[in-house]
Amino acid sequence: MNRLSHGRVKRLHAEFRGDEAVELDILEATLRLGDVARTRTDADTVLARLAFKALYRAIDEYCRKTGLRYPTYRTLMGYLDGAPVETEPETSRVVSLTK
Repeated sequence: MNRLSHGRVKRLHAEFRGDEAVELDILEATLRLGDVARTRTDADTVLARLAFKALYRAIDEYCRKTGLRYPTYRTLMGYLDGAPVETEPETSRVVSLTK
């Protein structure tokens, strides 16, 4: 695996339990991550890189379909879950908060 030895470092940490942990093990085996990663950390890193590429493509596809430039987490999650795509961006809402 090609690593840069300089620059900004960002670490991600997530724990998956139960069915999600099993699904991750299946994904790792399906993708043969053991062939490209020597350690568990390396496997997590290459899986995260792959996930980022897939996420960027999903965001780009969503933006092209809807015209919305910056989808929120909930909006994008709904789209990935199969919710109908709105063709126009959401309008801004004005919310009054009482003191």
